[in-house]
Order: sequence, then structure tokens, then C-alpha cells
Amino acid sequence: MGDKAEISIECSGATPCVQTAIYVTEPGGCVVLVGCCQKVIDLPVMAASLREVDIRGNLRYCNCYPTALEMVASGKVDVKPLITHRFSLEDSIKAFETTLRGEGIKAMIDCAR
Repeated sequence: MGDKAEISIECSGATPCVQTAIYVTEPGGCVVLVGCCQKVIDLPVMAASLREVDIRGNLRYCNCYPTALEMVASGKVDVKPLITHRFSLEDSIKAFETTLRGEGIKAMIDCAR
């Protein structure tokens, strides 16, 4: 994955992704948990503790939309690479099956296609 991140923002809530966020964060860095996960998950606590990685929670999306929209609109954040699959409305089932298999990052269903 190259260099470790100073700040990792985990948005899926999936246990393997939360664990990966801890591993890919640099020593002294911070993991922000945005995604909703199960009530109890296994975390690599020693990996975080020994490298002094802070783990912070976030009240999911509270007051974040205006800032996020501004960042995307201004070009500060490019979200286009996150969309790895596109499907027509007629192929919606394929989109869900692709996501269920864990393929790609984000599958988009385009209703105008």
C-alpha cells in the first residue's frame, strides 16, 4: 500500500476494514471510525497501542454533509476513482451481487442509462 496514512477514515464499518485502518495508519496517527459496525468486534489493540495510534469515533455524518459537498464541488476531493462499477437500472441485481461478492469499492446504479 506504500506509505502509511497519518489519518485513516474508515467508513464501511466492516470488521476487516476497521482492522486494516489500524494497520495502515502511521505511528502517532489517528483512525476515525465513521461506519457503523457490530456492537463488538476484534481489534488489533496491540498494533494500535504499540504505535500510539489514536482511535476516534464519529457520530455518523452529523453536520458533515455541507463540508463534504463543498470539498467535492471545489475539487479538493475527487470521488470519481471510488466508483469502480457502473450498472443500468435494469442490471441492479448484478450491482448488488457484485457488492455482495466484495468486488470493487463502490458500485453505482445509473437510473438514466
